[in-house]
Amino acid sequence: MKLSTLTLALLAVAPTVMASPNLAISTTTNSRDFPLSSEEPLVIPLTKDDYTLRITGVEGQCEAPADQRVKFNSPIALNCGSATELPLKIRFTGQYAFSYDAKAHTLTFVRQATTSTKTEFKRPIPNVTCEVYQGGDVTLALGNTYADGTQLKDAFTQQVVTVQQGKVTLTPSKTSGGLVLLEPVEAKAQPFTYRNANIYFVMVDRFKNGDPSNDHSYGRKSDGKDEVGTFHGGDLKGVIAKLDYIKSLGTDAIWLSPIVEQVRGFVGGGDSGSFPFYAYHGYWTRDFTKIDENFGVDDDLKTLVTEAHKRGMKVLLDAVINHTGYATLADLQFDGVDVVNPRNLPKNWADWAPQAGENWHSFHQNINYQSNHWRDWWGGDWVRAGLPGYPKPGSSDITMSLAGLPDFRTESTDYVTPPKWLLNNPGTRVVAKDNYTVSDYLIEWQSDWVKRFGVDGYRVDTVKHVEGDVWKRLKQKASESLDEWRAANGQQGEPFWMMGEVWGHRAYRSPYFDDGFDALINFDIQKRMDTGAACLSQMAMVYRDYAETLAKYPDFNPVSYMSSHDTELFYGRFKSLDMQRNAANALLLTPGAVQVYYGDEVAREVGPYADDFHQGTRSSMNWDLDADRQALLSHWQTVGQFRHRHPAIGGGEHQVIEQKNAYVFSRTLGDDKVVVAFVGR
Repeated sequence: MKLSTLTLALLAVAPTVMASPNLAISTTTNSRDFPLSSEEPLVIPLTKDDYTLRITGVEGQCEAPADQRVKFNSPIALNCGSATELPLKIRFTGQYAFSYDAKAHTLTFVRQATTSTKTEFKRPIPNVTCEVYQGGDVTLALGNTYADGTQLKDAFTQQVVTVQQGKVTLTPSKTSGGLVLLEPVEAKAQPFTYRNANIYFVMVDRFKNGDPSNDHSYGRKSDGKDEVGTFHGGDLKGVIAKLDYIKSLGTDAIWLSPIVEQVRGFVGGGDSGSFPFYAYHGYWTRDFTKIDENFGVDDDLKTLVTEAHKRGMKVLLDAVINHTGYATLADLQFDGVDVVNPRNLPKNWADWAPQAGENWHSFHQNINYQSNHWRDWWGGDWVRAGLPGYPKPGSSDITMSLAGLPDFRTESTDYVTPPKWLLNNPGTRVVAKDNYTVSDYLIEWQSDWVKRFGVDGYRVDTVKHVEGDVWKRLKQKASESLDEWRAANGQQGEPFWMMGEVWGHRAYRSPYFDDGFDALINFDIQKRMDTGAACLSQMAMVYRDYAETLAKYPDFNPVSYMSSHDTELFYGRFKSLDMQRNAANALLLTPGAVQVYYGDEVAREVGPYADDFHQGTRSSMNWDLDADRQALLSHWQTVGQFRHRHPAIGGGEHQVIEQKNAYVFSRTLGDDKVVVAFVGR
């Protein structure tokens, strides 16, 4: 078969990767992956749950049977060159070992009798063949991107060069990771497009404490130890104080973790109940209509939206419709739900703590889960739960209970009334409505934030666990609410925007885009960042494929990321500031929208996590930076601002330019044109 000039060029700049076998272990709500080595078993703790194993990076000639299952002490055949995916059910919490045989192309799974002492997995830098910068000046071909005589500027060094015979010569920055970013000196200001959106995800509680007086609202407590699952004090005032910082990263939109009122008390953290786990993350809602006091008050949100808009940034709230929060001792006492035996509890139930021989799960011993008084909680007409009088969770995506959370009956056509405790909740905006279903209330509660504060969009949680019709109705109602707010405030802007989380979704145009979503989070790219950070030209095929799909489907937009609260911190994979810098290059130059998780730009460290790794991905933001991290931050700011100035990066035509010993491409969108060159490491 004859290869096209473009294909040959891509092959020339995308050297062969020496594959690193990888094991990804996922549930329906989170994922983590681990390097596999034939030299020693991979030993990790697993809790009782249903998992999916995904093994990639196996080289050679092999093919796994389609019908095989995971069995203890039996070799699992693997696919070479493609992923092997298998379900795994863990019935007993413990340490489990995966032994990889590189010669036989198999993986053997056993339960360990002893505890592994290895608690941190640091990956080796991927072994890839890559261009190498030899030093001095380089001459870069620009194709037909710019006319001769055009003056260009490199974003890193600020060198100004003039295009001559379709080329420029300059000295690359010594600290850019081999990257050159060229733009016209006389570049015009470009209009915003969500296809180029640089979204900064803030977990509010862990970002910045702007008001210490609200740190222990509703009687919440610190644990005095590692504070793995407690509130750390971050709030909306803290985000407001750092708006200029966020803007300096080239940010177009701020995604806030949920700020609505959360369950007031704790549950047991981790499978062993080793820490008190509060709803600091925002995904265990108690009341969808008011701001949690730990995060602030209405005026704080109003100020945040106003000040963000002044700086040209959008504000995205996190919408959770699939589930509500757990029943904690603090909530059951405050709401008077008579299902608790207070005999072994303090006067204030929220003050309970485990005694000798107990753990943080032991509070359940004081609750009667067979009581008929559970009808006074949410009630069976609102949620599925394993409680008397409630419909039981099912096995489908729509009817299942994620992480044991009460599942809203969003598909129900029955008219319902909010529970009495919610109607009486201090400060609530919940009122009983005639002929309202569960989804009617949830849609109204969510869209009311748009009507009141003019927020620009949602990041929508757990999309595949709610019916598509509900998302369409939410999009319509929120759009109408934004139009109403803008009319009342004399403002204009882009249509209301919805970004969805479909767990495991990759960068393709799926039917979810027909359900009101403008973008979907791209779960595929995080692991591709490994080789992309080791050598930017390894992103060549990714960039090409994403750009082609964007061009083909005008309503398609992936949101790519390198770190998240439900998977991993990229910095935790390699513990390398150079890799973190180079990952910024790979991520921020990706076609489509991108998401930066707070602290990516300063290599935020994984925090304490006891026996729940994902708590470590939500460590407090590090504001006290040493010189190396200041330099890393400066690099992220440079690349992020370059992206912000040029919507062609996210939404433009991608063209590879043939160049010896360098990976060079242009992006063009209308009169916005840039050239990016990777000259080697």
